[in-house]
Amino acid sequence: MSPECKPRRDEVDVLVVGGGPCGLSATYAAARRGLSVEVIEASPHLGGMAASFSVRGQRVDYGSHRLHPTMPPHVRSLLDDLMGPDLQVRPRNGRLRLRDRWVAFPLRVSDLITSMPPALAAASACDLLTRPLRRHPAVSYADVVLSGLGDTALSEFHGPMAHKLWGVPAEQLDASLAHKRISVRSPSRLAKTILHRQTGRTFLYPRLGYGQIVESLAHSAEALGARLTIDTTVRSLAPGSHTVVELSDQRRVEARRVLWTAPRTALATATAAPGETHSVPMRSLVLVYLVLPVNRYTEFDAHYVPDREVAFSRLSEPRNYRDGPDPGEQTVLCAEIPANTGDHCWTAGDDELAAMVTDGMARCDLPEVPIDGIEVRRLPSVYPVLMIPGTGNPAGVPEPSETQGVTLLGRQGLSVADNLHHVIDMGLSAIDCVGDDGAWDASSWAAHRERFDGFVVED
Repeated sequence: MSPECKPRRDEVDVLVVGGGPCGLSATYAAARRGLSVEVIEASPHLGGMAASFSVRGQRVDYGSHRLHPTMPPHVRSLLDDLMGPDLQVRPRNGRLRLRDRWVAFPLRVSDLITSMPPALAAASACDLLTRPLRRHPAVSYADVVLSGLGDTALSEFHGPMAHKLWGVPAEQLDASLAHKRISVRSPSRLAKTILHRQTGRTFLYPRLGYGQIVESLAHSAEALGARLTIDTTVRSLAPGSHTVVELSDQRRVEARRVLWTAPRTALATATAAPGETHSVPMRSLVLVYLVLPVNRYTEFDAHYVPDREVAFSRLSEPRNYRDGPDPGEQTVLCAEIPANTGDHCWTAGDDELAAMVTDGMARCDLPEVPIDGIEVRRLPSVYPVLMIPGTGNPAGVPEPSETQGVTLLGRQGLSVADNLHHVIDMGLSAIDCVGDDGAWDASSWAAHRERFDGFVVED
């Protein structure tokens, strides 16, 4: 190879692979400490599923997202510093469809009395009162719900919603998935949630859409000296005390520490490690955006629909999440349709998908409004499908072999479905484990990983 054709060689303290919220948090934290850092993102934009984009001049997200007040103080402090008054405190105003009725979500005592079907309320109360009599071994997702909340909660909500989101019955999903996804699993926790926990009644949301979070992280990191690289992939990775990474832009980067937040299979490919190619199957999501010629469709931010006869699991109205510069006399709805990559829903055209959404809206007694426009986005990897042994893939997420100089983290790196504040916490914690000399504190990271295992998704 002639000298002019040799790849350019760069050196950094930290190389972050994957420019989603976890990777950008790590990049920002490293730059803030004065470490040399670069983030590599394969797609044309940063932010991953936490990004925002415009539909007919209105900012929308990749599905319904919100920040929860239960986030750790250091994460809240970071977001306050980055966005200031643009980080708004908003009242939650969602609805859950149960037996052809709408019930407030999160649950409220007054609404349970006035809106829940009496027979359903009575059955639920009976299940909660008889909980001490139930002793179900926690093998499956269904077992966890049955043991804690009873058959009514399983059959009316958790069972059909789980089947809808993951594509398989709750009886086949591993119990660990329920422990990670269901924060309310007992009568006492349910009572506390309904009667006392005020934090569940509000959420935090940026004025310019959810993507303002990752945009603020990226802009601040770049201002501190970080290098942000998009449309670039890792071609090969040679682990070591100084890991050498070859990139698709013809550069070779030598890093003291690589933080890998991209899919684990991509790391296996880059290191040519065939023994590490096993990955957890992922459920996909088709997002259908409907432009409506009205200022506001309903007063509600999100409608949750477990009914499997309705294609979408959630229907949200982005302008109801914030007070922002949205265009007048127009609103956009976002319908989330769980799918498998390549199936009928995944490959359906825009008009067919819109028809599926409007059919579901009619089934849910939602208002009929003319549609002025349709846009569709497809997300291939959203929900990790963890199944019990004998029903599909092995239970749990397999731990990768130790790769010297490389640390996996984030939703894709660890195959988890955590909230945004969880993955921001991961990114910040990873940089805390990098010494000023670039040394990696493995024992501290192990303690953080144990803490991450206790994360439970907030709805």
